[in-house]
Formats: sequence, structure tokens, C-alpha cells
Amino acid sequence: MTGVQRACLIGTVIWLFSHGPLVALLSLHQHRAPALSLLALTVVLVVSAVAVRPLLGRPLDLSTRAALGMALVVPLSGLAVTPFLDESLWRTYGDYWPGLTQIVVAALVMRRQWLPGLIAELASAAVLGVLVAGSDLPDRAVVFAALNQPAIVWFTASVGVRFVFDRTARDVARYDADTGRATAAQASTQARDASARERREDLEHGVVPLLRRVAMTRPEAPTWSLLSRGALVLERQLRDDLRARELLDDTVRASLREARARGCTVDVVDDRGTGVEDPPEFVAAVRAVLAPALRVCTDARVTLRLTPGGRHATLSVDGSAADADAVATSLRAAELRGTPLTVETEVDLLDGAGSLWADLRPPR
Repeated sequence: MTGVQRACLIGTVIWLFSHGPLVALLSLHQHRAPALSLLALTVVLVVSAVAVRPLLGRPLDLSTRAALGMALVVPLSGLAVTPFLDESLWRTYGDYWPGLTQIVVAALVMRRQWLPGLIAELASAAVLGVLVAGSDLPDRAVVFAALNQPAIVWFTASVGVRFVFDRTARDVARYDADTGRATAAQASTQARDASARERREDLEHGVVPLLRRVAMTRPEAPTWSLLSRGALVLERQLRDDLRARELLDDTVRASLREARARGCTVDVVDDRGTGVEDPPEFVAAVRAVLAPALRVCTDARVTLRLTPGGRHATLSVDGSAADADAVATSLRAAELRGTPLTVETEVDLLDGAGSLWADLRPPR
């Protein structure tokens, strides 16, 4: 329950008590049908309690049929009270129902059933109009206006408050949307800056020193072959970063280096295109599958590809039958560990050679 709901609930209870049981019981001796007055009082209090249930956290929605039933209570309570009072008491608290029933009307308006609320007020005005017109009271127009004063105030105020609430809700939703877009844009900018910064660091700490060593070394030098292999390893790392940076973490990078050192040819490719992003948990799950698959390969050609459109990845292995079978076993183990991926594999083994094709998707 919010602070606004709590305040409204307290105000509702105070209003109902001061305009219901208190004045109704004090003026009961003036009523010619006290049992009917008590029945009307009870019905209005029960319907009011039902009408304000959203203040207790219940749903705001209300069916039209239920709203019309609540609205009908308002004029009927007038017919149960006013005709059985002396005309001189109509403008006293003995005629309690015009104020008491406004909680029902206000609740109808706040629950977006303003038409039944308006019908309730018009029906009440009709009841009062007929009674006042048939009375011997002087200044009957003034009496009629005075008796309808609670309806005029409460209905218009409820419509105004409902409008303010709806306008505020729209403004808050628009603010949240703008904030979300600004946050997303900021996160995207920070991610691009971080990626650019990491690439600069890679160049400064990896490429630049190697190029300096190459520039200072002659081809006939004994260390030239080592520099050549180092340049090839570094080229592969840079290619991985440029083509599929999201698929790389420390574990995957280490597995890539080890697999290539064993003689594997490994490609990781992100073909999703600009503006297409998968949920972070999906990419993390693909990384969790890739690293073990690379560790069990000896000299196979392995390609992992994030396909255009997102939420879909493929893993292909071409090499020995042992490599294809080992990767298939690794994928089955990942499913048994509860990795959040749906994995469909196809393995072909023939004369010692093997190939595997795996389709990786988020869980269905």
C-alpha cells in the first residue's frame, strides 16, 4: 500500500463514519421507517467498502455490470431515507445519504467508470427533484441545489483527480521511456568507448612492440621465425576481436590459443549486423559451450558463427572422427549441466574422418 492509498483509505473511513453510522443513528428517532434507514445505511457502507478495494491493493478494473449495480445503490438509498423524514429535516444530517453515497460515486470515477457514476448522480438528482417539487418547502430551487451540492463537488472533483492521475501516469511513462532510451544510448556509447579503448591497448601492448621488433630484425636473423609465428598469432587474435569481440572472454581466448597451438584452424564470426543484439545470457551460454569444445579438438577446423538476425548460432567441426565425436560429447555435457541453450547436432563419421554441425538457440 502506497502513502497515497493509505491517506485515501483513512479519509474514506473517516468520511463514511462521520456521514454514516454517526449521524444515521443519532437521527434514527426522527425517521418514520428506522429499519429501512438502517438497511440503506448497511447497503451503502458495504458497497462503499467494495468500491474502494483498490486502496488495499486490489485490481482497479471493474465490470460495467458491477459499476451499474453500485450506481443503483445511490438513488435507492435516497428513496429509503428522504421520503420518511419530515421536510424540515431534509437539509440536516438526518438526511445523510447525499453525502454518504459520494464515496461510491468517487470510486466509480476513479476506477474509470465515470458514466455509471454520472448516472448515479443524475438519478439521485431526479429523486431529489421529484421530492422537493412535491413538498411545501419555500425556495425549493435553493433546497434542491443545496441537497445536490455534495454530488456536484464530489463528481467534478473525482473527474479532475482522475484526469490528473492519468496525465501524471502518461508523463511518468514518457519520462521512464526517455530515461530508458538515454540509459541505453549511454551504455552503448560506453561500450563503444570501452571497445575502442581495449583495441588501442591491444595495439599498444601487442602489435606496436612486435612491429618494432620486426623493424629492428633482419630476415636472416635466428629470431625471425619466432617473430613470424608471433605475428601470425597476434593477427589471429586481432581478427577475432574485430570479427566477434562479444564471443571472447579470458577463458575463450585461452582455449583459442591452445587449440591453434595444437594445429586447429578456428574462426569465430559475428554476422548479426549493426543494431542486432542478443540477450547477454545467450551470448554467455554460447561462450560457455565454445571453450570446452575447443579444448577437446586436436587438429580440426572449427567455426562458430552468430548468424544474421540474432538469437541463433552455429558450430561446425571438420576433422577426425575423434574430434567430431569429442565435440558432440562436450555439447551433450553442456546440456546436462543446465547450460541455457537448445542444442541440435548432426554428426557424420566416415573412414576416420568426421564432421559436426550444431545449431545453438535460446531455450524454447
